[in-house]
Amino acid sequence: MISEIATERCQKLYESYHDQFLEAGYSKREATEKCAHYYLDGKPQTKGLTPLYRSIAFWNCNFWSNQLAACFDSHVVAWALGRSIHLGISELRDLGQMLEEAPKLLKRGIRYSQLFLHPQSPLWLSILKLSSTSSDDFRIFLRACDHLRGILEIHDKEVEYLKSRLAELTVFEYLLYGSLFAFQGLVSEKFDPEELVVKNVKIEQEISDALNQLLVWKLTTRPENDFKLTDWYLAKSLRSHLVPLILPAEGSLTRVLQYLKFFSDLMQATIDRNNFVNRSIMSFCFEDDYRFKFDGDHLTLYPIEIPEESEWDRNGKKLNILHQYWFNKALAVYACSGLDKTPFGLPENDVGNREAYIKAIQVHLQLTEIYGMDDQLELPNGTQVDLFKALHSLELMTAFFKTHFIAPFKEYHQISGDWIHALGQLAVDGLSTGQNRFPLTWAEPSEKARTIKSWTASETHPVGDIKEAEGILEFWSNDLKTLADKLKDQPNIPIPEFHEKPILKLGHNGFQLPWLTATQNNSTAAINNLRRIGSRRSGRLDETHQIENRLGEKFEEKGFTVVKAYHPAKINSEEPGEVDLICSLEDHVFILELKSTYIRKSEQDAWIHYTTTLRKAAQQLKRKHSAVLPALTNDDSLRARLRLSDGIKMPVVHTWIVDTSIEYDQSIIDGFLKISLEGLLVILWNEQHFMNGIILQNDEIQVTDFFANGFSAKRFAEVVENGELWSFLQ
Repeated sequence: MISEIATERCQKLYESYHDQFLEAGYSKREATEKCAHYYLDGKPQTKGLTPLYRSIAFWNCNFWSNQLAACFDSHVVAWALGRSIHLGISELRDLGQMLEEAPKLLKRGIRYSQLFLHPQSPLWLSILKLSSTSSDDFRIFLRACDHLRGILEIHDKEVEYLKSRLAELTVFEYLLYGSLFAFQGLVSEKFDPEELVVKNVKIEQEISDALNQLLVWKLTTRPENDFKLTDWYLAKSLRSHLVPLILPAEGSLTRVLQYLKFFSDLMQATIDRNNFVNRSIMSFCFEDDYRFKFDGDHLTLYPIEIPEESEWDRNGKKLNILHQYWFNKALAVYACSGLDKTPFGLPENDVGNREAYIKAIQVHLQLTEIYGMDDQLELPNGTQVDLFKALHSLELMTAFFKTHFIAPFKEYHQISGDWIHALGQLAVDGLSTGQNRFPLTWAEPSEKARTIKSWTASETHPVGDIKEAEGILEFWSNDLKTLADKLKDQPNIPIPEFHEKPILKLGHNGFQLPWLTATQNNSTAAINNLRRIGSRRSGRLDETHQIENRLGEKFEEKGFTVVKAYHPAKINSEEPGEVDLICSLEDHVFILELKSTYIRKSEQDAWIHYTTTLRKAAQQLKRKHSAVLPALTNDDSLRARLRLSDGIKMPVVHTWIVDTSIEYDQSIIDGFLKISLEGLLVILWNEQHFMNGIILQNDEIQVTDFFANGFSAKRFAEVVENGELWSFLQ
C-alpha cells in the first residue's frame, strides 16, 4: 500500500514537472524529454520509491496519451523506455497505442532492454499477443529477436552441458585447470618469446573474461568446504589433477587429460557464446545504425554505412597510444632521477626490476594526474598504503613471473615442442631448488608479506615495513569466500576481474596465476581496482574534487584565470547547479563539466556510460551554460574574477564535457563537445610527440608544436575542437 501511494505521488510529480515546461513555453516533445531526463536521473527520490515503481509512475502519466507519436524518434524517451523494461515493468498502459503510433520507439525499448532474451516475461508475452495486428516490419523485427535468442539458447545449452561434466571440480581445481588451459592455449601459442608479451591481446581478454565468468559459476555452486581449503586437501587435489600431468609416472594421466579436454571445450564454448553476444546481440541491441535482413532462415546484421574503423576500435587505439604516452612521461621522470647507475636487485634481475620501477612511475603519474589520487591509499579496514609502493609491488610480481615462469617455459617449449613436457620441466626445476614453479602459486599471507617486505624499503624502514607489505597484499587480493557470500545476496555487484585483484584468497593461502600476472595491463588493473571495484571508497569524493582542482591548476599554469565551483543564478526556475571550472584567457571562456569513471572493456559498457553519465553531463551543462551566459554579461563580480576586458561585452564561450574515459572522445553530445581529460592535458603540455613512439626506441620521433607562435586561448580551442591531437590517426 505504501508503494502504491508513493507511486501515485511520483506520477503526479512527473505530470507537474511536465506541465511546468509547457507553461514555460516548451513544446510537448521538449517537455516530455525533460521529464524523461528527470526519470533517468533517478528522480524524484522519495522514501519507499524503488526504481521499478518510479518506472511504473513515469509510464502511467497522462501526458503519454496524446503525444507518443511526437516522441517516436526521441533518443532520451527510448532510453527511458529501455531502462523501465530492463527494470522489470510488466505492463505499459499505452502498449497498444505505442505499437500502432510509435513502433520504432517500442522496438528501441525492446532492443535496449534485451527483453527478447526473457521470453516468459509478462510484457514480452503481451507484445507477442498484440503483434498479430502490427505491421510486417514489426513482425519481422520480432522474428529477428526470436532468431537471435534461439542461437543464444543453443550456446547456453552447450555451456551448461560442459559445466555439468566439471561440476565436481572444487574452486581450487577450477583455478588449476584454468591455468593449465592458459599455458596450453595462450602462453605456448600466443606468447612472443622475445618480448615476453601476448601477441594477440584480444585473445587474452577473451580467455580472461571466460575464466572470470566461470569462476562466478564455481563460487555460487560449490559447497562451503571449498572455501576451507586445508594443506591436506590442497595436496590431495595436486596429486589427482597436476602431478600425473607433470610427472607422468604418478597417478592417472588419462583422467587429468579428460578433465582438461572438458575444460578446454567449456572455455571455447563460453568464448564462442561471448563472441556471439558481443558481436551480434550487442550490435542488434545498442547500435542504432544497424539493420537486419532475412535470406530464407538466415539472419544478417549489417550497418547502414560500413566505416573503415568503428568508433570503439578507434578509441581503443587512442587508449593504447595514451598508455604509451604515460610510459614516455615515466621514462622522462626516470631519466631525471639519477638512478640510471643504481643496481636494481641482483644482476640477472636488473633489467626486469628497472622496467618495473619505470612502469610503476607510469601508472602513478596517470593515477595522480588524471584520477586525483593521493600518495596514500586507505583500505576498507583503515590501513594506509603507499600508492607508489603498491603499484611497484605489482610490477615486480609481473617481472618475477615473466623471468622465472614464462621465459623458461617458452625455452623448454621451443626445444621439446610439447607444452606438457615444458610445464613439467619448469616444475621439476622449481622442486630441485625448493621453489614453486607450478602453473599456479600459493603462499600464506604472512609468508608472502615477508617475501615482499624488502619492496617497501624507505628511509624510515630501510629493510622494509611488514605492515605495509601486508596492506599491499590486501589491496591486490580478492577473498573468494567473501565474494561468494556477497554474490548470494547481491548477484549484480561489481565482480573483481582477475587482473584487477590478481591475488586470490582461498582457505589460508593466497593464489596467483603466473600467466595472468605476467601478461596483464597493470595500469588498467590499478585504475579499475580503485575506480570500478573501489567506487564506494571513502576517499572517492575527495579525489573528484582533486581532479577539478588539479586541472584548474594546469590551466592557471598556462595563464588562464580560473573560477572553481561557481554557482550561477536560476534560469526559468531551473536550478543550474555548480559549475566545475570556468577558465578565461584573452576573452575566451571555457565552461567545463568534469566526469571521472573507469576503463571500460565492452561496447555495451560504453553505451551505458553514454546514456547515463555523459547524457547527464550534457543536461547539466545545458542548464549551466544557459545560466553562465547572462552572468558573463551582467555579473560584474564574475567578470572581474575572470578578468574579462571591459570593451568586450560577451567573450567567446567554449563549453565542454571533460571525462577521464576515452569513450565517445571528440563526440558532440546534445550540442557539447566531449573530450578526454588525458587528451586535454597532452594539449596543454604540448606533448603530442610522446604519443608517436617509445622515445628510447625511436630517435626520429617527429615533434609537433601546437603553439609554434606561442600559446593562445584561440589556438588552444582550435586544437581541441578540431581534434588535432589525433590527426595522425586519420
